[in-house]
Amino acid sequence: MIQILKVFALSLALCGSLAFADEADLQQEIAVRDSVMQVQGDACTLEKDSLRSVIETEKAKSENWEKSYNTVKKDNETCAQMLSTSIGVNENKKEKEDNDRRAAAMATSSSFLGGVGIGLLIMWLIMK
Repeated sequence: MIQILKVFALSLALCGSLAFADEADLQQEIAVRDSVMQVQGDACTLEKDSLRSVIETEKAKSENWEKSYNTVKKDNETCAQMLSTSIGVNENKKEKEDNDRRAAAMATSSSFLGGVGIGLLIMWLIMK
């Protein structure tokens, strides 16, 4: 019976040591898991910060492009308006020049025809 008690005590000691060994292994595995999760969490935080930085950079670029586009659009509208005004002024100026040429041509031809008429009248008076 003593031998049974010894075997029983030895079995209890062995089971207890295995239980403590399993618990120590479990604690070690939990520590490894926690450290891996911490590293992954840090990596995720770094990636999140990196992505946030990329988004902010792209947003700034987008705003810059939008401002540039609006500036070019405004300049284009101003140029188009100035061109249309210039074309209108040039057309009016050309029309005025054409009218002045016609008036000058009429004055010249009227004066020539008046001179011919007076010359014919004088010749008629002399010949009569």
